Amino acid sequence: MKTIWIPRAGVILTVLLLGATLAQAQGTQLLVSNVQAQQRPFTAIWDVTYDLETVGDMAVTVSLFLSTDSGASYPNPCAAVTGDVGAGVLPGTGKSIVWDAGADFPGLSSATCRLRVTADDGQSEVPAGFVAIGPGTSMMGSPTTEPGRSSDETQHQVTLTRGFYMQTTEVTNQQYRDLVQWAYDNGYVTATSASVRDALDGSTQELLDLDGFPNCEISFSEGTFTVDAGKASHPVQAVTWYGSVAYCDWLSLQQGLPRAYDHSTWECNAGNPYTAPGYRLPTEAEWEYACRAGTQTPFNTGSCLDAGTEANYGSYPYTGCPTGPYVGWTVPVGSYPANAFGLYDMHGNLWEWCNDRYGTYGGTVTDPVGAGAGNARVFPRWRRGSVAQV
Repeated sequence: MKTIWIPRAGVILTVLLLGATLAQAQGTQLLVSNVQAQQRPFTAIWDVTYDLETVGDMAVTVSLFLSTDSGASYPNPCAAVTGDVGAGVLPGTGKSIVWDAGADFPGLSSATCRLRVTADDGQSEVPAGFVAIGPGTSMMGSPTTEPGRSSDETQHQVTLTRGFYMQTTEVTNQQYRDLVQWAYDNGYVTATSASVRDALDGSTQELLDLDGFPNCEISFSEGTFTVDAGKASHPVQAVTWYGSVAYCDWLSLQQGLPRAYDHSTWECNAGNPYTAPGYRLPTEAEWEYACRAGTQTPFNTGSCLDAGTEANYGSYPYTGCPTGPYVGWTVPVGSYPANAFGLYDMHGNLWEWCNDRYGTYGGTVTDPVGAGAGNARVFPRWRRGSVAQV
């Protein structure tokens, strides 16, 4: 289980390929859109235009950054800029930045360059334990020639127009225990020694199976939740899909944010998760985009996954790959190296719930949300992974 957070106001990431016209943004109350960039003939001067919406027509700080690694990182601020850039930029259409690329980066010529326009109102920070993941376009699914693929993994192009923050690790037993205790103390759940159930919006859905299989490492007695000895940093188990989204809502409520989910219908933001305030589960498209972290190989580590050094995934090696040690249980989160986005355990340890209902996919799509109806929710751990009835 991983949570992601969309800020109500803050940094907006708009990514564009040099010379291309893409409009991509993040956030619910700040919006950069209609971004275009054009190089002036026979010069190193670039004209960048964009539209800007802000909360209450407030002025924001606009910046321009350069990536030379196809958008994996943006360490290079563009200083030789004039126009609607810097502090005090007001909202409006047809905003313009003139950038002298030759002055900032003399002699630079690369097909892997990307530009990022940011608008910052100074009111939002990356939540502790999360990383920012920018918008982008990638291939989702797997090629028909890939060993071990399922028939529902149709490879197709997906564009995510909004960035998001994702927790770097799976939610731990201690994190879930602390928040479910808070929810119990505030009347948002009921609990027995066998089960935790919802108490919001008239719902009584089971959230956490305390005595079921797989063995839960959290217990409840006389009003108090406890974690099994030595298991605090292991990922939480036996959480239903409802228990995962409830956790997101508890986190929002605890921080004074609106809930993303209606517990009577279990819809996220009336069916549009990408603009939901507060915390929520990632969509399947966001999850795979985050897992791949710019790769197109079967794993974000390449063609093989080493069970000894790269993931806790058992004794079943991928086709043509070596057998690693079998741990036989979960391991503490973050025990293996992170991917290029700074996310741990995107392969192995436990399956992770996504926001989507299960459904067929394919075609060129933007901000997909999954099937509109049904009870099956997606575990995307291995490509589409498996599905579960909730």
